[in-house]
Amino acid sequence: MPKKEYYEILGVSRDATDKAIKKAYRKLAKQYHPDTYQGDKKEAEEKFKEISEAYEVLIDADKRAKYDQIGSRIADDAFGPEGFEWSHFSHTQDVEDIFGSAIFDSYFRSPSSPGFDGSGGIFDTLYGSGEGIERAARGADVRLRLDISLEEAARGIAKKIEVPMSRPCNACGGSGTRSGKATTACTQCRGTGQVRHVQSRGRAGTRVITAAVCPLCKGTGRATYDLCEACGGAGTVSKQTKIELKIKRGVSTGYEIKIPRAGRPPESRLGGEPGDLYVVLNVLPHPIFVRQGDDLYMKTPISFAQAALGDEVTISTLDGKHVKLKIPAETQTNTKLRLRALGMPKPDAAARGDLYVDVVVQTPRNLSNTQKELLRQVF
Repeated sequence: MPKKEYYEILGVSRDATDKAIKKAYRKLAKQYHPDTYQGDKKEAEEKFKEISEAYEVLIDADKRAKYDQIGSRIADDAFGPEGFEWSHFSHTQDVEDIFGSAIFDSYFRSPSSPGFDGSGGIFDTLYGSGEGIERAARGADVRLRLDISLEEAARGIAKKIEVPMSRPCNACGGSGTRSGKATTACTQCRGTGQVRHVQSRGRAGTRVITAAVCPLCKGTGRATYDLCEACGGAGTVSKQTKIELKIKRGVSTGYEIKIPRAGRPPESRLGGEPGDLYVVLNVLPHPIFVRQGDDLYMKTPISFAQAALGDEVTISTLDGKHVKLKIPAETQTNTKLRLRALGMPKPDAAARGDLYVDVVVQTPRNLSNTQKELLRQVF
């Protein structure tokens, strides 16, 4: 294996601080990104991999100390006989901290990313994806049900809810260690948080790589003796967090509001991003109105005389308005009368459904003998 002069590759001195190493890596990563590199794209990808290998060793206290002692032989010890691969890169969180999430996505998840081979880039190499590789699960999606009234669904509303979200651990400052500093890498997974198994399947001998959470360090990538007790080495804890939801008008039961990356964190620190939170709306039954699509239905009682002779009655709508409803003469019970555009708002439109009033004729009770005789004479 060629000699690796990691300090020379990053352009830093042997007594460089972690801050200086990160700064050098950031500068070189920007320089050799294939989207901005003016030369050969393949050369840029190889250079990016080379500086990432140097960063992997020099930013890790134990690997750096061993490199200072044995030099280039650290590559065989740390990465095996095949040399550095993207699966050995265990500082993805550092990279995101350096670049920010937007640039991070551009560098590592776009088709022009270093190491991208058409199946998803470096991250797919790290976590598994594409042909012949099984992808490790990201954090699980979470679904919560939120009850709202029919009035709230009609007018739209902003609601605050509390959900458990991953937050940096206060006890260790997010480091995952008791000391608050980086600790020795896990001996089983070498700090990656995952163990990989390679199998050959089928007659063609297709190599299938499966990745699983390291059973020794539980995905933290750290040696267990210095793990923070509060977070178990994850560096994060689950805390109730208030989120404001903007619910648009006209929504119905089953409508989902997606909040990206607000679900459960991944089991492994290298297992990908947190899952998503889906808030599923449930519109509660109303004591007066029944909804069918964008239309509303209600019942209103009228007297026997109103049904026979006709009349005009006042109806209260869902939004509290009072409107006049004309009852035609000789109206029969269960007749449905329509009030246009007084139903539910149509989502993402100015139009509304209709309000249907189901007329229920009330038969008079406790009639006197005289009243009964008069009815016999009339009918």
